Amino acid sequence: MEIPTEATNGDGVSIDIDNPTASLLLTSMKGRLENLSPVSSERCIYRVPKRIRDVNEYAYTPRLVSIGPFHHGKADLKAMEEHKWRHLQNFLKQTKVNLDELVKFITDREERARNCYAETIEMTSDEFVQIMIVDATFIIDILLGRAFPELTFAIESIYDRSSLMFDIYRDMLLIENQLPYFILGDVLDFAKTKAPSSSSRWPSILDLTYAYFGCYVQLEYAPQSTKSSEVKHFVDFLRLWHRPIKPRQQPKERQKFEVTRSLTELREAGVKFKVASTRHLLDIQFIDGVLEIPFIRVSEITDALFRNLIALEQCHCEVSYISDYIVIMDSLINTPQDVELLVKYGIMKIMLADNAEASMLFNNLAKEILYDSEVFYYSRLCEDLNDYCKVRWHKWKATLKHNYFNTPWAAISVIAAVILLVLTFIQAVCSILQVK
Repeated sequence: MEIPTEATNGDGVSIDIDNPTASLLLTSMKGRLENLSPVSSERCIYRVPKRIRDVNEYAYTPRLVSIGPFHHGKADLKAMEEHKWRHLQNFLKQTKVNLDELVKFITDREERARNCYAETIEMTSDEFVQIMIVDATFIIDILLGRAFPELTFAIESIYDRSSLMFDIYRDMLLIENQLPYFILGDVLDFAKTKAPSSSSRWPSILDLTYAYFGCYVQLEYAPQSTKSSEVKHFVDFLRLWHRPIKPRQQPKERQKFEVTRSLTELREAGVKFKVASTRHLLDIQFIDGVLEIPFIRVSEITDALFRNLIALEQCHCEVSYISDYIVIMDSLINTPQDVELLVKYGIMKIMLADNAEASMLFNNLAKEILYDSEVFYYSRLCEDLNDYCKVRWHKWKATLKHNYFNTPWAAISVIAAVILLVLTFIQAVCSILQVK
């Protein structure tokens, strides 16, 4: 009679009696494979990749308030937790929403909300739902407070401390510090159904978001096509709001891609500069020797804003318009002298220490950005600028203007010298004719 060397456990997995260790490993691996969570198509909130984070970790880390599960519970952010609960209390009081109704409302949306995070959230259902409720009502109360200050009377003096409000705004820009946008919209709509009739004048979540972020960020251009249903979270809202209004131009011919030269080099090659009439940030154009660049205000918030937009594009998006914009600006700005040109022509307003700091900001922003030259949004612009710089006449004309016509007195001197030269030539010709 043969002695069996294999058996099966309760799950039907074969067990090698002679090698129980290998069998346990096999059982463990099969169990883990079976329990893997599916990758959700709704994921949109990410941890910043290490290669990007290492350039400037501070730009991705909340300094006052945690939003969502990624940074929840951190010791240096706990001071705001009690304040968030005050906002919840204020929200419930002003909207007449019952807490038990709100708990059930968010619990019904828990699975979809979890699917929005790019990693598994190791929290119990109660912990996760509580974070969604407290953080969502905190954000909505902040947004309503901007539009309706009279609704915030129960919140102790936070609106009187601009530094705190700025820190809250700044933390709401971080890709790791987000709530799913549908949660905010659904909670606001739910509150409208419960609140007094005066709540009917509350704007939509999209209008509230625009009003809030428009106080700090350039949002002069308002795309009517943007719908709240297509917005994933606040960072995505800002990305969608900066979408180009013009399609990418195809290069005239297939050749090795090269980004353009710095502003100082372009100026020496005869390129002129002008602030664009459009307020859309990404709409840089080169027309008839004139480079038109939309106005940009560079402040303390610029670094965190662009870094988190770039992080979202690098993790989530098929097209990277913001990343491409930073790449082209990094190419145009190499030194403080390049920034000085932008300031001179009204293209850039500096709210930092000096031009050197602004120059360094754009140079550092471009580090670790991966972009595809085949779909680079400004490839045609770079091609046109590089072709223009190859024409020697443009450089000669620019040199003549810069060196000899840069001031009225210099121009008068050159003209006088030309006239004197012409008169001398005429005198010489007349003398020759008289001799003959």
